[in-house]
Order: sequence, then C-alpha cells, then structure tokens
Amino acid sequence: VSVCDIVTPEWVDACRAADQFVPVDAYLLGECTVSSKGVKVPWDAAKARTRAAAAPCLRGRTFYITKTTSPDADKLKVIIGKAGGATVETLPTVAPRSPLVVVCTDRDRRELQCLQGMRNVSELRDAELLAYLLQQKYG
Repeated sequence: VSVCDIVTPEWVDACRAADQFVPVDAYLLGECTVSSKGVKVPWDAAKARTRAAAAPCLRGRTFYITKTTSPDADKLKVIIGKAGGATVETLPTVAPRSPLVVVCTDRDRRELQCLQGMRNVSELRDAELLAYLLQQKYG
C-alpha cells in the first residue's frame, strides 16, 4: 500500500478473508462526498492521487506548527514531510527570507500577535491545511 492509496472498508474485509494484504486496485476510493464541520463537499480521490503522483503538494514550502493544532504538531510534521514540505521548530523574531506558513487554530491569537504585519509570514488554520492535503492541491 503506497502513501497515496485510500481504500474502501471492503479492502479491509478482503484482507481479513484472504488472511493477507490483497491488491488495492479494486478497492481504491473514487468520487465521494466528505463532511467537515457539517458541510458536505464533493471529493475526487482519483484526481487527488494523480496530483500526489505528479508532485508533492507542499514541495518547497516551510511551516511552523503551533501546539494547539489537531492533529497535534508531531503528527502534522510527518504529514507535511510526506507531502514535500519542511517544518521549523521556532517562530521567527524578524521577517524570514523565505515564505513561512504558520499552521494554527483560533486559540493561537496571543502567541501569533508578534507576527502581525511581518513580511513573508502567513497563517493557515489546521483544518484548511488538511483540506488542501485531501485535495493534494495547495492554495
């Protein structure tokens, strides 16, 4: 199973019945509707797989992750890395030379006040990042 494969629950059943992993091709998730905070959105898993295979959607981007995100910072670091991005451990005190995206929640307002108006720094809510990753398309 590759990083890009999202399968239906039937794949798990087939693996159990065979008592081993079975090929995923017949069980790949296709077009469906996903729900986030009560909003249903159409999603095409095949398009997301094609985009992921073409190029990592976060390639060349650097992220700082606050401590209040969900998934937590350790998990997001792995996810961002798998999508081609990089992470930094500390917030800058001066404007960074390269763009930096701060992954945060609404609870982080106080911590992020020091970034107000800082060039090359933008904020992105954790849920937005996950939506971009789901589509394999950033921005």
